[in-house]
Amino acid sequence: MFEGWQYFHFLRPCWLLGILAAPLLYFITQKRLGADYQWRNIIAPHLLEHLKVRPAASAKFRPIHLISLFIILAALALAGPAWQREPSPFSEDKAPLVIALDLSQTMDAVDIAPTRLERAKLKITDLLQLRQGARTALLVYAGSAHTVLPFTDDPALLNMYIESLSTHIMPSKGKAPQKALKLAASLLDKSEIPGTILFFTDGISGKYAAQFTQYMQTSRNQIAVLAFGTREGGPIQTGKNRFLTKNGRRVMAPFDYEGLHTLSQKADIPVIGSTVDDNDVERLQRSIQTHLQAALAEDESLRWRDNGYYLLFPIVLLAALWFRKGWTLQWRA
Repeated sequence: MFEGWQYFHFLRPCWLLGILAAPLLYFITQKRLGADYQWRNIIAPHLLEHLKVRPAASAKFRPIHLISLFIILAALALAGPAWQREPSPFSEDKAPLVIALDLSQTMDAVDIAPTRLERAKLKITDLLQLRQGARTALLVYAGSAHTVLPFTDDPALLNMYIESLSTHIMPSKGKAPQKALKLAASLLDKSEIPGTILFFTDGISGKYAAQFTQYMQTSRNQIAVLAFGTREGGPIQTGKNRFLTKNGRRVMAPFDYEGLHTLSQKADIPVIGSTVDDNDVERLQRSIQTHLQAALAEDESLRWRDNGYYLLFPIVLLAALWFRKGWTLQWRA
């Protein structure tokens, strides 16, 4: 819910010393305004104890409590709590995204209805709805990788292209995620702020883990994977009620669980399995924005955002209590 709290700190921590004034003031008022102090030279202590009037239970909250809380909140506000960087005025505050859609033949498998590819296209549409106003680019790959659309903030334009994509349009067969990574990186390198490369695929061979790891270690961008498929795999659809066969038997498209697991472990890449609801795309969107906040937090050229003004609202409410009708200036608790 709260992104960037691991970077929480105070811009002006010296103001935190002001918090000490609250218990000090409370102690002084209790000491000097109490009955023991006021009558100590007039009434004998053993008699004074029986003459004191105990405050009613409803009068436990007194001005001294209000003042103490006011001082604490004011000190915290002046200390300048911060956990996010101020975005550059010359760049957007939403992370750029490159979608790399796998159009290899195995994406036509029907172990996920209607097919792995059609489900992936639906998930892309869902993700775009969560990224209103954010820049997104689209590329496809099989044995080769190609840019479908450079960065745009128009989801309708992206959806128009997505609807027409199929595995049959690719000029070369196979699955070359390393080529997609190289192409996606070239698109993000032109962006002023860090972004995410998101693979929609049914598998990435573990032999590419070293390349993906090297990119993650040397780039400010992140890689994530939304995976489609089941452990059992599924037949590859070639047309309506038609399936790819070999020697009279249907060809089963595998789901490369082992490759994705290797990629996740060695390259520290988040791999999320497709779900029937929106939990998967919501997790991805949070990951995309969290990565942006983390990258900006490490950019020393950007100022930290002072969030002390959030505390002004309770401070104003406390100040308004001074105008409460019937408020008694009785400081002794």
